[in-house]
Amino acid sequence: MTYPYTGRDLFAEPETYAYAVCDRDDYLDDWKTSRQHAKHELAKRAISGGAIAVPHDMQKPPGVLALNSVLGQSPVSESALEPFVIKFEVFGRLFAWYGDSGRRHPDSPLANLSTYILFAERLCEIAEGAKSLKHLSTLLKLCDALTSQAAERFLPEDASRLTDVLDREELLVKDIAESE
Repeated sequence: MTYPYTGRDLFAEPETYAYAVCDRDDYLDDWKTSRQHAKHELAKRAISGGAIAVPHDMQKPPGVLALNSVLGQSPVSESALEPFVIKFEVFGRLFAWYGDSGRRHPDSPLANLSTYILFAERLCEIAEGAKSLKHLSTLLKLCDALTSQAAERFLPEDASRLTDVLDREELLVKDIAESE
């Protein structure tokens, strides 16, 4: 059997993970194989050059919070990241802009892949530093969605950053497996 969260665009069709099929003996091996395949494809993209994917650069309306401005702080506090962790867990996607109420701005595009990678980097920081299983769980789901994208959709530098995130994710999972 293969890893069940591959073969479709998980940003277009978010996975609910209700009754996740993770109790099979080969689940972890399938997950590792899936991530290795993704890293191989991303490595090819990272060295290919050229830019097929272009981040959106729409003009942000006044008075809105750009998700990148929150995620661009390193380290980001757990409390600053928490609303976006919840939004991603519930909806399986994020938007580029949010209003004062924390709700997405009505004119906001979906977050771009660069922003999702930045989100993944911040989740790694918290999962590594605080040993937070909650943030690791969100990271795993986010990496499922990111690796569901064709490598050609990533800018070369983003492909490299995502490969680094996947390496960090693998170490976090390995730490848990070894502690049991």
